[in-house]
Amino acid sequence: MRRPGPFAAALLLAGAVLALTADERVFGLGTDGRIMLRTAVSMVTLGEIGIARGQAVDVPRPGGDAVSRYGMGASFALALPASAAGAFESAFGPGASQSLFVLEQILLVLLAAFGAGLLARVLAGDERGGERAAGAAALATALASPLWAYVALDFSEPLQAAVSGTALACAVLSGRPGKSARRAIALAALSGFLAGFGLLTKSLLVILIPLVIFLIASGGEPSGRKRRVVAALAGVLPPAALWLVLEIVRFGRPFSAYAGEHFGHPLLDGLWRLTVGPNKGLLLYFPLALLSLVGAAALARKARPAIVALEIFCGFLLVSAAAWWAWDGTFGWGPRLLAPSLPILAALAACAPVPPLVFRTLFALGFAVNGIAALQPESLTSWTYKVLPRRELAGEETPRFPVFAYERMPDGRRLLFSQYDAANHAALAPIPLSFRLLWARLDGKGVAALDAALWTSREPALKPVSSLAEAVATAELVHLTAPFRWPRLGMSLSRRKTQADQSLAYVEALLDQANRAQDMGRADRALAFGEQLFALLPNPQTAVVLAEGYRLNGRRETLAAFAEEILRKRTVDPEFGVVLALAARDSGDAARARRILADIAARGSDAGLVSLLASAPSEWPGTLREIQRKERATREARAGAVPRE
Repeated sequence: MRRPGPFAAALLLAGAVLALTADERVFGLGTDGRIMLRTAVSMVTLGEIGIARGQAVDVPRPGGDAVSRYGMGASFALALPASAAGAFESAFGPGASQSLFVLEQILLVLLAAFGAGLLARVLAGDERGGERAAGAAALATALASPLWAYVALDFSEPLQAAVSGTALACAVLSGRPGKSARRAIALAALSGFLAGFGLLTKSLLVILIPLVIFLIASGGEPSGRKRRVVAALAGVLPPAALWLVLEIVRFGRPFSAYAGEHFGHPLLDGLWRLTVGPNKGLLLYFPLALLSLVGAAALARKARPAIVALEIFCGFLLVSAAAWWAWDGTFGWGPRLLAPSLPILAALAACAPVPPLVFRTLFALGFAVNGIAALQPESLTSWTYKVLPRRELAGEETPRFPVFAYERMPDGRRLLFSQYDAANHAALAPIPLSFRLLWARLDGKGVAALDAALWTSREPALKPVSSLAEAVATAELVHLTAPFRWPRLGMSLSRRKTQADQSLAYVEALLDQANRAQDMGRADRALAFGEQLFALLPNPQTAVVLAEGYRLNGRRETLAAFAEEILRKRTVDPEFGVVLALAARDSGDAARARRILADIAARGSDAGLVSLLASAPSEWPGTLREIQRKERATREARAGAVPRE
C-alpha cells in the first residue's frame, strides 16, 4: 500500500486534530452565526430568506419579519447540514445536529488548508520541495493559525478563508506551464466561481474577482489566455449575479448591508494593532506570518505576477480592516477580519528559504496559542467583558460608532458596550485571559474561581462593577461554569439530557421561524413549526410556542386538551398561562382571562406580563410576541435605557 505524501499526510493529521478538539457545545451562541443559520433554515424549510425580528443587527421588512445583513454565501453553505438536521435530531436527540454544523466548519478549514497547500506547491516549483511546502502550508493554516479556533464557532471565516485560498490557488494553477488546455480552462472557471462565491459570502471579497482575472491573464500559454479569461468570467457570473439580486432584494442597492457603519478608525492605529498589538496582533496569533514576508521576497522574481496579486489581496484586507470602525472584529479569535488571508500567508511562509527549525519554532508557538482557544472557545471568553463598566462616549466620538454599539441614557450620555472597547486595552488581551479562564474551569471551583481569574489590571476603568453571576445571563453562565470536558467531533451524540451547557442551534432556528410566523400573521406556519419544535424537544418553552400556535389557529378544543396535559406536569412556563389568558380573552371570557393573569402574579412570577392586569383584556395585544416585545421595552426603560435611534 502506497504511503500518502507529505501534503496528503498533513491534511489527514490536521483533520484528526481538528476533529479531536472541536467543541460542539458552543456552535450557535454568537449573534452572527445565529442569523446566518436561521436564514439557512428559512431556505431549507420554506424556500425563503426571512428571519424573525429581534436581533440588534437585522434588517426589518414591511411584512413583519427581517433579513440577514450578512453575506448569503454562509447561509447557502449552512443549508446543506440544515437540510439534514431535522432527521438527524429526530434520530439522535435534540442538539445532535451540532455535529453536522461543526463537521462542515472542519471541512471548510481543511479546504482552506488544501488551498494553501496547492498554492505553496505551485510557488515552490520543484516537485519534491513543492510537496514538502504544501504539507507545511496545510498544517500551518489548520493548526498554527486562528482558523483552528473557528471550528467551534459559528462565524463565516472558515468559508471566507476556504474560497479565498482556493480561488487564488486555482488561478495560479491555471496558468502553470505544462497544463493541458482543457484542464487550464476548468481551473480558470473554478477559480472564477470561487471568487464569485467569495463575493456572495462577503462583499469586501469583491477584490478576488479582478485578482483572479489578472492571474489568469498573466500566466500560461499566450494562445489560450483569452479562453481562460472567458472561462473565469463565466464562472464568476452565476454567484455574482445571485449576489446582486440578493443585495437589491434585501437592501435596495449593492454594498449597503452595513448602513450606519463606516471606515472611520485611524488607519495607522489600526495597522499597528492588527499586526503587533497585544490584543489582536496577527503576529501573536499567527507567528508564521513573519516568514510570509521572507517567502514573498524570495519568490518575487520567479513568480512576480502571483506574488503581486497575493500581496495586493493581503494588503487590501489589512488596510480595510485597519480603517473599519470595529477594526478588531469585536468578536472572534484573533484578527478575525484578516482570516481570508491566512491560507495565502501560510503558503508564502512555507516557501520561505529559512532553516527548518525556524519554521517549526514559529509553528509550535502558533499551535500553542490557538490551541488555547480550541479548548476555551472565544464566544465564552467574550461574555466576561460584561462585568466591566461601560465607557462614556465623548460627543465627538459618538458618530464613529453605530447605534447598536452603545446605550443611550435618559440624561443624554452614551455608554459604549464593553465588548466594543475591550481590544483597546492590553490588560484585556484575549490570549492570557482565555488561558486563565481555561485554568479556572480545569480547577472546577465554579463562578468564584472565574471571577478571581478574570482581570489583573489596576486601571480604574477596567475594574469589574459586578460578578459574572450578576452580569451574565443565566443561560450564558451555565456555559461558563460547566466542568471542563475534552471537546471532540460527535460529542453531541452522547449528550445527556441533564447537560445544559450545549447550544441547540437548529432548535433555536426553528423557534425563530415560529416567532417569525407569528409576527407575519401566518398562523398556519406558527402551528407547523410549533408542532415540529415540541416533537423534537418537549419542554415548557416549546409547549408555549405550540399552545400559541393552537390559539392563533382557533383550535380551542385542541388547546384545552393540550393545556390539561401540560398543567399536570410539575414545571410550567408562566407564559403558558399567558397564552391561556389570551385564549380566554379570545372566547369572550374576560373575567377568566384576568383570573389567569392574577394567578401568575400571585405566584410571584416575573414573567414580565403582569402589567397587563392594569388594562382591560380587550386592550391586550393580539399575540404573545407583541406582549413580549412590549415588556422587553418596559424592562429596558426601567434599567435606565432609552429606545435606540
